Amino acid sequence: MMSREQWLILILDVARETADRKFQEEAWLSGRPSTSSPSEIYNQLFDDYSFDLFFETYSKGFSPSQLSSWIEFKLELERFEDKFPEFPNERVVFEDPDWQRVRQAATQFVAAFEQKQGRVLYGRPEIA
Repeated sequence: MMSREQWLILILDVARETADRKFQEEAWLSGRPSTSSPSEIYNQLFDDYSFDLFFETYSKGFSPSQLSSWIEFKLELERFEDKFPEFPNERVVFEDPDWQRVRQAATQFVAAFEQKQGRVLYGRPEIA
């Protein structure tokens, strides 16, 4: 079993990809084969990395901003997931205003979990 930190790093990596407009533009719209897609983001979090199980296991130790950002990120992902078929067109998703809300929630999520007392704890601090 992986540690809390390893598990959170995996979740944060997916959240960073969700927040990163430039990454999505390059991965989804370049015409090159990519393992990233809107469906892959959702599947990684909820199937592969057990987003809900992490929350159930560790949320008692979350700060108020972490708790709020976790709930908001999940809510925005679920709203968006319900809007599209299982394998939506990446260009349609990329240009959808509701996807921007998902990106913003992901940005806040990453910031809440990376910052503590002015220093970066997990992964990279930059998000486009």
